[in-house]
Amino acid sequence: SLGQGRGALQDIDQLSLVSSLCKAALAVRAVRDIVPTLRQAIATAQSGTPGPVFVELPIDILYPFHVVEKEVGGPKSARGLRGKVVKWYLQNYLRNLFAGAWEPRDVVPLPVRVPLATEDEVG
Repeated sequence: SLGQGRGALQDIDQLSLVSSLCKAALAVRAVRDIVPTLRQAIATAQSGTPGPVFVELPIDILYPFHVVEKEVGGPKSARGLRGKVVKWYLQNYLRNLFAGAWEPRDVVPLPVRVPLATEDEVG
């Protein structure tokens, strides 16, 4: 997500592409939002007439903190004002990306609803 809008390899507006094909198109922007967003997606997919949903999960959200920190943590020693600002920005980005990630989440399984046709619908 750090490269979003900067010509990254897969930097396309996926939500716009799939929104007309799916019941919902959702994006996760922080690690703490993975579970609530997936729960919302599953509930939406099962509600009413079952249908597809799309969830965008940037790759830096899927990796453990230490891996992302190593890749985007910036230089070990910052030189000059620009280097210090870049280092501060990247560290702040990481803190925000993983903020609240280790707080307990509701992981109770969602109820499974199997839609059954009525006799009138079948007949």
